[in-house]
Amino acid sequence: MVQQPAHPGPTGFRRGVLLPSLFLLVAMLNLTLIVAGLRELVIDELGGSSRDAGLFFSIEMAAYIVFAPLWGLLSDRLGRRRPFVIAGFLLSAVLYAAYAIADSVSLLLGLRFVQGAASVMAWSTLMAMVVDAAEGSRRGRWLGLMGGALMLGVSLGAPLGGYVSRHLGARGPLEVAAVLFLIIGLGSLALREPASLRRQTPLREVLGTLRARPRLLVPYAFYFVDRYTVGILVVLLPLYLGSLGADPALRGRYLAVFLLPFALLQYFTGRLTERTGPYPPLLLGSLLYGVALCFVGVSGLHGLWYVMAALGMLAAIMFPPTLVLTAELSEPATRGSAMGGFNLAGSLGFAIGPVAGVAIGERYGTGAAFVSAGGLEIAAVVLAAGLLLEARRRRGRAEARTTEPA
Repeated sequence: MVQQPAHPGPTGFRRGVLLPSLFLLVAMLNLTLIVAGLRELVIDELGGSSRDAGLFFSIEMAAYIVFAPLWGLLSDRLGRRRPFVIAGFLLSAVLYAAYAIADSVSLLLGLRFVQGAASVMAWSTLMAMVVDAAEGSRRGRWLGLMGGALMLGVSLGAPLGGYVSRHLGARGPLEVAAVLFLIIGLGSLALREPASLRRQTPLREVLGTLRARPRLLVPYAFYFVDRYTVGILVVLLPLYLGSLGADPALRGRYLAVFLLPFALLQYFTGRLTERTGPYPPLLLGSLLYGVALCFVGVSGLHGLWYVMAALGMLAAIMFPPTLVLTAELSEPATRGSAMGGFNLAGSLGFAIGPVAGVAIGERYGTGAAFVSAGGLEIAAVVLAAGLLLEARRRRGRAEARTTEPA
C-alpha cells in the first residue's frame, strides 16, 4: 500500500487548495457585489417593491437549498468534480450577463433562480475539491484558508459593489460579476481532479455510505445554526443600530468589525484545530459566541464595538472545525454529497434566520431576537456535548466487554 503524504506538496497545494480558494473568494465576492445597486435596479428601474428586492436574495437561497445536494450526488456518482466547477462558473457568467436584458421583475427573479443553481454547482463542488485535497496533518489550516477566502469575498463584495454602482450604474455590478465568473470559469480549466476520487460510484453506494455516517449531522447542525445567526445579524443589526441613531456608514463599520476578523483569522484557527481536534474549538467557540450574541441587543453604541469584534473572532474559531468534521466524517467518494448537504444546511439557516428574527423582533423586541439566536447556539452546544459524551460511554462499555475474560 502506498502511504499518502502528510500534506499536499507545493504543486498540489497551489492547484488543490490555493487556486480553488482564490476562485471561491471571487465567487463569494459576486454574492454581495450587487447589494449596493439593488434598490436602484429592482425598484427604480423595474418598478418593483422592497419585497421584490428581498426576493432577489431569497430565490437564490432557494436554488442553493434545492441544487447543492443534487450537484454533490451527481459529482460523486460520476467520479468527476472539475466539469461541474467549470460549467457552473461559465453558466453563471452567461446568466449574469443576461441580467442586462431583464426588463421586468419576474424575468429578473426567474434568471436569479437559474443563476443560483449554476453558481452553487460551481462553488459547492469546488469546496468538495478543496476538502479532497486537504488531507493529512495540515487539513485544518488549508480548510481554514478556504473558509477565510469565502468570508473575505463576502466582506469585500458590498463596498466594491457600491463603488461600481456609483460609476457604472445599477446594472454595473452584474456586468462586473459576469466578467469575474468568466475569468474564474476559464481559470478552472487549470484545476485537477482529486487523486482520491473514484471514477464511478453507484448512486446506491453513495447514499448508503452517507446513511452509515449519521455523525455528519453534527457539523450540519452547527452550520445551520451559525448561518441562522448570521442571517439575523445581517437583517436586524442595521435596524437596531438605526434605532440608536447610527447612520448607514456607521452601520457598515459595525458589520465590518464582525466580518473582517471572521475572514482573516480562520487560517490560524484552522491550525488550532490541528492541535486540539475539531470538537474543543467548535464547542467552546460556539458556547462563547452564543453568550456574546445575547448582549448584542442590550449594548449601546460604544459597547457594541467590543461585542461585534468578539463575535467575529469567535465565528472564526467555529467555522474551520465544521469543515474539518465534514471532511473527516465523509469518504472521498462521497465528499461532493457531504459538502452539498453542508451547504444545504447553511443556506437553509441563512434563509430562515432573517424571517424568524424579524418575527421575534416584532413581537418581543430586537433584543429578544438576538437572545433567541444566542440561546439556539448554546442549546446546540449542550445537545452536541451530551451526544458526544453518550457516544464515548457506549464505546467505553463496548471496549470493556471485549476485554472481559471468557
